[in-house]
Amino acid sequence: MTAPIKNTSFPIVPLAAMGFAAFVYVTFEMFAVGLISPMAQDLGVTEGRIGLLMTVYAGLVAVVTIPLMHATRHINRRPLYMATLFFLMGGIVLQALAPNYWVLAAGRITAAFTHGLFWSLVNPMAARIAPAGQTGRAVAAVSLGSTMSTVMGAPLATAIGHVIGWRGSTWVLGIGVVIAFVLLYRTLPSLPAVPPAPAATDAKATRSAIPSLILYLTLAVTGIFCTFTYLALLVENTAGAGLVPIGLSMYGVFGLVGVTWAGRRVDMRMIRLNAAAAGLMAVAALTGLLALGTGSGIIMFIMIALFGTANGALPTVATTIFLHAGQRNQDLVSSIYVVTFQVGIASGSALGAATVDSGFLAGTLWSTLALGTSSAVILSFVSRPKLR
Repeated sequence: MTAPIKNTSFPIVPLAAMGFAAFVYVTFEMFAVGLISPMAQDLGVTEGRIGLLMTVYAGLVAVVTIPLMHATRHINRRPLYMATLFFLMGGIVLQALAPNYWVLAAGRITAAFTHGLFWSLVNPMAARIAPAGQTGRAVAAVSLGSTMSTVMGAPLATAIGHVIGWRGSTWVLGIGVVIAFVLLYRTLPSLPAVPPAPAATDAKATRSAIPSLILYLTLAVTGIFCTFTYLALLVENTAGAGLVPIGLSMYGVFGLVGVTWAGRRVDMRMIRLNAAAAGLMAVAALTGLLALGTGSGIIMFIMIALFGTANGALPTVATTIFLHAGQRNQDLVSSIYVVTFQVGIASGSALGAATVDSGFLAGTLWSTLALGTSSAVILSFVSRPKLR
């Protein structure tokens, strides 16, 4: 079991520093979403080729994360975690100076190389420095940073990019990396690597919930990104194109509601909150189908509120339940969680693309309804008996 750092008070300062680092890393990951056109024009490539780099990013994260965690399993977590920011800064420098598409690709790959390592480390570290019984609250504090990257980071990077150019916006993000590094250096305690606890020998303990949790999370994240990737189209087809920015902002705001709700209750109601997040996603999809069927923008905004709340809560509650199920080796289970999440992102985007390209926009919501319901069933009837 990963040994905790004994605290009597909640370590808000180091957790805030970790959350800010997460904010910067995820903002870089999503950087091209709002600046895809000027980047493509400047480098003389199609927008599709810029968008392809997001697929490459997620794919690389999925491939290298577990091997990197294994290779670094004996290294003190504090310097290892901070070292991932050097790769992020390398990616930022290459992106800002990129004279052509291939240098830009090299920059994205450089940052992606340690993205999964960053996320595999951050949650077990948060759990170790938190007081006993407050793992979920600590994970939520860090998750708030990644949620804020959706609410503020990506829109701010886009706004700055339209004022001083996408390269200038990239350099501003680099300043954020420097600030994050200094904060971590001054506040994060030493966290020596801890070897996995010996495997349990009794039959009950060996009935691992991890395989079923992987299935649960894959279904849930696939369901999220099947609809989230095309959320703008859903708003456009009901409320109108002019309200798309409001809809996306509303999604981010309710994401904050979700992560706050989850952080306050997950330590006491871990299984129930995971089931609630999956179930709420299915209810949101059903609401979205009603909105499409009636052409109601108001109902679609209700859907966004439900969807944003569910998806804001999911990373916190799912991370917490993974760490609980994998207490013997939380670093390994955290890397499994990160890889599963990336697979869900890629699968959901691909499934959504297939339905949209076939001219069946409602298929995104039907898929999310089926996947959200299935994930709740897997969690409740397969994972739950092994976690109690």
